[in-house]
Amino acid sequence: MRKWLVVLSLVIAFYLDTVFFNMLNLYGIRPDLTLAVIVSLGVLAGSGPAAAAGFITGLIADVLFNKIVGLTALSYMLSGFIAGFFYRKFYADNIIIPTVLLLICFFVKEHVFLFASLLAGARPNYFMTLITYILPSLLLTGGTVILVHLFFKKTLYRSLWRNEAIDVN
Repeated sequence: MRKWLVVLSLVIAFYLDTVFFNMLNLYGIRPDLTLAVIVSLGVLAGSGPAAAAGFITGLIADVLFNKIVGLTALSYMLSGFIAGFFYRKFYADNIIIPTVLLLICFFVKEHVFLFASLLAGARPNYFMTLITYILPSLLLTGGTVILVHLFFKKTLYRSLWRNEAIDVN
């Protein structure tokens, strides 16, 4: 497996999530590229690498940017772990599996964050937040996972297939 490719993809996705999309200012709407990389990694490489990458990346994001440490790490780790259930069960050519998984994981993650903000004392309007932030960001994130998964399928999946073919013979 090309570990450097996974690390580089996570670093680029983390930079785009935390710096670039904040500077771009699309009315607060932005895709979660880090989650897209983790879910795609889970489908193509399994639960272990995706959960570990998700936990480390989420913990870094929590320490640097969030007041509640561990919530992003837990959500990224669980997303990678759940996506790993589909490792070797469906063809990697099927783009629907990682897209649907990402949409579900993103929707749940944003609702957990919304619930955590309610526990912290904020009183956001749920339907306004759903319509103006969660659903548009969900659509952008769903579109980005297609690109991320196609990239990983061309690079990561092919090298994994070669390594398994060498191990079998």
